[in-house]
Amino acid sequence: MVLEPDPNVVRELIHRYEALTAPDGPREDPSTPTRIEGIVYTLRVLTGTGDESKALSAARGLVSGGGRRR
Repeated sequence: MVLEPDPNVVRELIHRYEALTAPDGPREDPSTPTRIEGIVYTLRVLTGTGDESKALSAARGLVSGGGRRR
């Protein structure tokens, strides 16, 4: 049995990641790197991937209807 993450949760995490890493994002906030790290970790766990770029790619695939990707 494979559990699939809720697409709404994944979509929200992607949105938060993009807001924090945007060129006009909150770079001066000292908590930003920690928040990004937490989001990436959560996406890695939800998608079963080992690195940031693969986790983001897999997460985007999940919310676009592409299914689970590893």
